[in-house]
Amino acid sequence: MSLKNAGPMQLMGWVLGQHRPTVIKLLLLAVGVAVCEVSIPWFIQEAVDSALTDTSTEAINKIGWSMVGIVAVIYVLHVFLLRAETHVLYEGSHGLRHRLYSTLLLQPLSFFSRRKAGEIQHRVVNDVEAFESNSVYLFSDMPFELLTVVAVLVMMFVTDLQLAGVAVGFLLVASLISAQVGRSLPGLQKDIQSVRAGLSSKLQEALAGVRTIKTFGREQHEINRLDESSREIVRLEGAGGRVQSYLLPIFDLMEILGIVLVVWFGAHLMVAKEITPGNLVAFLAYMEILAGPVSNIEKYYRHWLKFRAVSERIGGFMGDMSDSPPPGKDGGAQTTAHIDFQDVSFAYIENGPATLKNVSFRAEVGDIIALVGRNGAGKSTLLDLLLKFYSPTGGKIVIDGTDLNELDSTRWRKQLGFMSQEIFLIHGSIAENIAYGRPEASLEEIRQAAEQAQLGELLDKLPNGLNTAVGDRGIGLSGGERQRIALARLFLLQPRIVIFDEPTAHLDIEAAQLVTNVIKKLAHGRIAILVSHRPDTLALATRAILLDRGKIVADGTPNELSQARDLFRVLTHEHADGGLRQGL
Repeated sequence: MSLKNAGPMQLMGWVLGQHRPTVIKLLLLAVGVAVCEVSIPWFIQEAVDSALTDTSTEAINKIGWSMVGIVAVIYVLHVFLLRAETHVLYEGSHGLRHRLYSTLLLQPLSFFSRRKAGEIQHRVVNDVEAFESNSVYLFSDMPFELLTVVAVLVMMFVTDLQLAGVAVGFLLVASLISAQVGRSLPGLQKDIQSVRAGLSSKLQEALAGVRTIKTFGREQHEINRLDESSREIVRLEGAGGRVQSYLLPIFDLMEILGIVLVVWFGAHLMVAKEITPGNLVAFLAYMEILAGPVSNIEKYYRHWLKFRAVSERIGGFMGDMSDSPPPGKDGGAQTTAHIDFQDVSFAYIENGPATLKNVSFRAEVGDIIALVGRNGAGKSTLLDLLLKFYSPTGGKIVIDGTDLNELDSTRWRKQLGFMSQEIFLIHGSIAENIAYGRPEASLEEIRQAAEQAQLGELLDKLPNGLNTAVGDRGIGLSGGERQRIALARLFLLQPRIVIFDEPTAHLDIEAAQLVTNVIKKLAHGRIAILVSHRPDTLALATRAILLDRGKIVADGTPNELSQARDLFRVLTHEHADGGLRQGL
């Protein structure tokens, strides 16, 4: 079932549909509890009438023991009812979370460029938590209480039509008044959720850039931005609180006023000999049972408003995500021989400026191709197209005679090894980080990959070697050490194509030279594509392609381009100076 733009009932239907047998069991148990509860007032009626007409207590004792037995049965049924509720709702919420983050991680990069990370996190974590906490009340307690209300009303009408009419009429009038008073609450709840998501996004943004904020002395500015959203939440919640201040007394007085009306009218019926004392006592017992659900109407109404708002937000979020594409052809044999860029063009925005324009070149096994160009020349875009994060808007990329668009993305990427200047490290051991692309690898294979990436000296210094925890994002490791862990991943993965995006950009001369030596070893016998401007790294390339404004303006060896192209000399000279300064 698609959850795109799903409403609250569709979303809950999907959650409950994950465990249909347990839901059926839940309903049967709820019916059983409701039937047992409404039978108690009938026995009370019999006990009162027996006490007024019989001199023997035998009948009263039988009725009393019957009621005790029913109470015991209610307890047992309620235990199983609560267990079933827990299983259905919390397992269902897990299913919803899984659906969200599994769909989310399959989205193209363009989706994440349109959304803030804090907002996405709020949807998956906070909104699902709000969905779960409100649905517990609405779809566990409320259905049971609705069954109880229906059963009580049936018994009321069986006991006396006139008294039942008074009670039902009162409930209808009170409900209409409550609905009118609270009509503005749904919109307020939706607005509150939206502002909360914005606050979460701003806070995440501020925490991510805390160094920059402190450097520029902008702490108060960011506090003011957060205050703006927080104050808006206060304003909206205050408006909701004012509406609820009118609602709460209505619900609180329902129970008292209902009993007053029933006793008043029932006393007249008793005087007229139209009902027995037992009838009136039973009716009051029914009213007492009914008082619980009735007094909870306001609570359920508030939960329903929050549930509807958060469900619409989750459904809308799912609606913004595209369906997973169907699997394409196999990613090709593990002997990829060549890659052809054939008049490839690309624009991030439809009918917008092209980032790449008619780019054509061929890469074969043994090639180490360096991509050189100013910022915005199209280098990273070209890599993103090869990684199949985007599809060309013109031309095509051909892998051994097959259009890349026809290949299955997951299987194709298994042939690729990618390393950027910003290394992604998980919070785990060095071994776990090296094996990130091949978690099934043996410890010996991981050790060999680490040696190939020249991590031996580092591992010897660490107290636990490969089992040493690297900390959050590799804190405690130098830039060169993080780069070599990433290179060890590629050695373990053994891809047919390796892609390096500025792998030595932030390293000093010594660390860059060490990383460059490892890259040279890794690139041997493969197709290698390298984005860099550092002369020491460019020296690895068998061929250099100079890009400018999305077009190839030169293609040759690094030496040929250095002699023939001023732009190439300027770019590589600047980075040579930068490397020298870092080394000093």
